[in-house]
Amino acid sequence: MASSVTELKRDKDVPDKIGKYVIINKIGKGSTGDVFLSHDPYYRRDVAIKVYNLNEDSDADRARVSRKMFFNEAHMVGMLQHPNIMPIYDAGEEEGKYYVVTEHIQGARTLAAYCRPDNLLRIDDVVEIIYKCAKALHYAHGRGVIHRDIKPSNIMLTTDNDVRIIDFGIAIVSDSEVSRIEGIAGSPSYMSPEQVQSEELTPRSDLYSLGAVMYELLTGFRPFRADNLSKLLHQIVYATPPPIHTYREDIPEELEEVVVRCMLKNPDMRPSSGAVMAADLTRVYKDLRTKYDSLDNQEHFDLLRTLTFFHEFSHAEIWEVLRASDWHEYRDGEDIVKEGEIDDRFYIIVSGNVSVASNGKTVGALASGQCFGETSYVRGAKRQASITADGAVTILRVSSTLMEQVSSSCQLRFNKVFLRSLITRLQGAGAANT
Repeated sequence: MASSVTELKRDKDVPDKIGKYVIINKIGKGSTGDVFLSHDPYYRRDVAIKVYNLNEDSDADRARVSRKMFFNEAHMVGMLQHPNIMPIYDAGEEEGKYYVVTEHIQGARTLAAYCRPDNLLRIDDVVEIIYKCAKALHYAHGRGVIHRDIKPSNIMLTTDNDVRIIDFGIAIVSDSEVSRIEGIAGSPSYMSPEQVQSEELTPRSDLYSLGAVMYELLTGFRPFRADNLSKLLHQIVYATPPPIHTYREDIPEELEEVVVRCMLKNPDMRPSSGAVMAADLTRVYKDLRTKYDSLDNQEHFDLLRTLTFFHEFSHAEIWEVLRASDWHEYRDGEDIVKEGEIDDRFYIIVSGNVSVASNGKTVGALASGQCFGETSYVRGAKRQASITADGAVTILRVSSTLMEQVSSSCQLRFNKVFLRSLITRLQGAGAANT
């Protein structure tokens, strides 16, 4: 007979139940407590339960702040019902444990995964994500809620490319007596100048923070960086961030202007609402779509269709892979992958040849249509071989993180063909793992 959830072996820090919810396992840990997975049988949906460890915190001030954060989130149960805001279903207290119940989205990850210069989302995808956030904030602001902690790790991207704004623990709620939380103002790198200076906040403070998030998603760098908090806060109040085009030449001027306008020091000069910001982004998005449908991308698509690797892919799936990739050209003798590096990309040779070396010795060669980079399947694994261009080479570099955002059918197709190609190659030539 199958075991029930409560009979399964579990870690000692995972309770059997929290309130009416049977706990499946622990799925996260934050500064204020732990997050557990459960299933709500009445509504037939998975839920995430955030438990505030108030009694376990030896720091009285931190425990007091956590308690206020709990009541702040509990106050908003059912209050914000928007497709791009993580819904709060329930909240309660049991034997000194305070908990909040929210939607659980399998496979979702925060935007923090896409803030590295070598793992950036496509520009039009960034615009679409920030557009949805702006609309969601406009909705929240219209109900008297200012988030106060908009940052990449508080915006989730689902596996079907949808967005959820999360964590309203320090939000200002117009009709709540517990929303004023002294000692907590947000995450410093994304705070508005008025937030840094403890001035009265308006919805435009959230728009500044959203502009800072967009800056980082487009460049891979935060707008302001310093080696201590005092210098960072001084920059936010008085300095101007480096222009986006100094990091990337392919950013449209109109998009850079939207970011600059959101991050102006004077709140009155920023977009007047999330809806206005969303309208500005709509115009930019239309121009970007025209650009991405240009001849260059069509030529890339046509070239991939000729490769054996893509023969089983539908047209739509090839376009999806292109969206999760970048096109890179290497000169003769240039390193593509170095042995010992940690890299989460897959590589497909579009044209040319490469040599494979391990421990300083050449062990094989790969040609057009072949692939390498299987260590990307193991997060944090080091490359087992070096790959060097043998003549001019064009490579399609596929981000494993971005591939998680394409459709399930495309992921399955890619994994199947990639692994089959590797197995065939290893059986035939015995080349080293890459």
